[in-house]
Amino acid sequence: MKRIPGIFLLIFSLVNLVSAQTNNSPYSVLGIGDIEDSYFNRTNGMASTGIAYRSNRNLIDNNPASFSALDNQWFIGELGIRGKYINYSGKPVDPSNNRSFDITFRRFAVGTRIGKHWGSSVGLAPFSSENYEFNALQPIQGTVGETANAYYQGYGGVNRVYWTNAYDFFHHVSIGVNASYLFGSITQKTILQNPQIANAYVSTNKNLFLSNLYFNYGIQFYGKIGSHWNVVVGGTFANRSDLSAQANTTVLGLDSSVLKSQSVDGIYFTLPNMYGAGISITKDNKYTFLADYKFQEWSPLNYTGYNYALTNSNRVSLGFEISHKQNVYNNQVETNFFHAGVYYGDSYLNVFGQKIQDMGASLGVGLNTKRSPFAYTLTFQYGVKGTTNSQLIKENYFSISFLLSYRDFWFTRGKRFN
Repeated sequence: MKRIPGIFLLIFSLVNLVSAQTNNSPYSVLGIGDIEDSYFNRTNGMASTGIAYRSNRNLIDNNPASFSALDNQWFIGELGIRGKYINYSGKPVDPSNNRSFDITFRRFAVGTRIGKHWGSSVGLAPFSSENYEFNALQPIQGTVGETANAYYQGYGGVNRVYWTNAYDFFHHVSIGVNASYLFGSITQKTILQNPQIANAYVSTNKNLFLSNLYFNYGIQFYGKIGSHWNVVVGGTFANRSDLSAQANTTVLGLDSSVLKSQSVDGIYFTLPNMYGAGISITKDNKYTFLADYKFQEWSPLNYTGYNYALTNSNRVSLGFEISHKQNVYNNQVETNFFHAGVYYGDSYLNVFGQKIQDMGASLGVGLNTKRSPFAYTLTFQYGVKGTTNSQLIKENYFSISFLLSYRDFWFTRGKRFN
């Protein structure tokens, strides 16, 4: 365990190195931005299908109940980063500026089994992100058909730091709880310019500071069928939660003079009830087939605006894994694995009567080295989000994700859990 402080230093250096973000996401202008639906763990290559997935040496946060599967006496640390390329199409898109690329930190987590039936993990990951910049015409209130030139910009997002605990009963049932603290800031800027008067504009700057506790729960039932099959059935639930906010708004004139300034505290956004169910079937401890379904209950929150509304969302995904293992000192040790997955989802956005859909496929490969405590996972994903109908924007995206895992014996003071 003496190597761990040096590992932490390397990880935090990498996090600082890849924290920049340049991807524009047009649909993140609504709500709290794009809510992340990928987990950036071992299941990423299976389209993040893993509500019913259990692993003894990987941190699977798709379902908090999975952590009771961790091996005893092992410390595990994981770092995930992603590079993403997006090509935009649609009538509002400038052909000379229709693509973007970024590399961002997506997840850092550590975990271990700390009791005979008890697994635990702590981590940090983005929850949602807002990043947009565009020009448009803004109707002028009190007039008929008159508009002003408008420039809109927004960036920031919500992060979550979390602590997950899972406990198994009778070696067939596991329950888990993920307790998160959501926090972050979003900056939104609007500049309105009078087209009749040169250099006449008003700038509005809004800074939002968001925070609150957030809980989600999980359960897994697992067991063997015959001598060749392992089956896991899982479920997840997150209850409705409010995000508290402090909003500071400043309105500036042409000479940067302050025309108005105010600070307001209150509830800015509400996260809905969220449900998930999944199943995994494994043959001969080598081939695994997985399926997930997720539902988010946005409609009862009654969020509406100019030509948009938040509506119930669904996501379906399928995954497949081939795991290659070798017998080492009478134990099976995984050497490498291959993943594939597909997904389809309706997001929580309905814009100009169009449901914003997201679909795609992923492939992943992993390598567990025998002579070092490191393991590596590389995932490729391609997807399509949105549509060009109703003057909307379609995003064709391609991403490469990298997961670095560190595993070593935990200092147990002579204790051993079976």
